[in-house]
Amino acid sequence: MPCRKITGIYIVYVADGFHRMYTEETLPDELKAKFAMILACGNQTMLVEPESRLQKMTVYVNTQSPELDEIGWRVSETYFCLVLDRLTLSSLKDGTLNEDEASIQL
Repeated sequence: MPCRKITGIYIVYVADGFHRMYTEETLPDELKAKFAMILACGNQTMLVEPESRLQKMTVYVNTQSPELDEIGWRVSETYFCLVLDRLTLSSLKDGTLNEDEASIQL
């Protein structure tokens, strides 16, 4: 699942044309743990091309470490790809994973 972190705001793209926005305080614990593990691994192999040139399929390719295949990885300075099970993704879509988040329909 693609995500973007910009100045303390997390944008989680949960479906085509739909995303949820979280702050540091409202980000669900499941996602906090994944971000922590990804950031702990560093970003030595992070893509260096400008974010404006990222291709959709590039986001879904782990170029960092095989250990991150079940967690997620950093794609660029602000973009991440998180690996979620169906229940967690479904809960994010319908808003039951964290009742305090703000959602935006595109």
